[in-house]
Amino acid sequence: MQHQRHRVSTTFLLTLALAVPGTVLAYDAKDAIRDCEMRLRSDYDLTDLRDAHAVQLSGDKNYRVTGNTKIDGDKYPWTCDIKNRRIVAVDYSNSNRRHSQRSSRSDGGTPEVAPRRSGEVEVRMPGGCTVLYDRNGELRNRGSSCSSDDRRRADKAADAYFRDKRNSGRDNEYARGGSNEQPPEIMMGSNGEGEVIFKNNCVVYYNQRGRRTEALPKCSDRQVNKAEQAMRSYRREQGM
Repeated sequence: MQHQRHRVSTTFLLTLALAVPGTVLAYDAKDAIRDCEMRLRSDYDLTDLRDAHAVQLSGDKNYRVTGNTKIDGDKYPWTCDIKNRRIVAVDYSNSNRRHSQRSSRSDGGTPEVAPRRSGEVEVRMPGGCTVLYDRNGELRNRGSSCSSDDRRRADKAADAYFRDKRNSGRDNEYARGGSNEQPPEIMMGSNGEGEVIFKNNCVVYYNQRGRRTEALPKCSDRQVNKAEQAMRSYRREQGM
């Protein structure tokens, strides 16, 4: 009989919990903070949330949650209101600024490439996004305010910078007359037209009379002058 009463009491409590979940499933300040931070991360793409504090308002499950988010070294406040466990309002003071930044990014603007003495390179976008690359061009760090378009344009600017740097290094080897410099290769066609080809794929073109007609953009001035000398020497040796 006693066992039967215990089973009835347990069944009654379980039924009551299912019918009135608020009486068993508590909702406190920690839950309010968690819900607000999840909403901020989802709606505003925020990652660094801090200093969150919840104050219970009149009512059982009504809260006002306040806190800050840190973006590129600056803090911006946010407020979140909860009524009966539901978020009814979110106020983030930097949302308009972030929107204007995204608009300015979509409107264009030239990224600024800023080399450091350490060999690292920082790419600064017009909207405030900054991206850092190591001396080999590998990504090291990216600001939390960077959009996908910022990341794409910063990578493109960094690639162009390191490519130009590598090409400049090759040209400097030619200018210094270092041991890595090799004589260009001369190729003549059956129609009498010729090409002077350098190791870095610089190509200078000549017509049947030995006059230069074109040089690829990657050719330095020194390489063009050297091509002129090489072509003149070749034609002279061939009696052309």
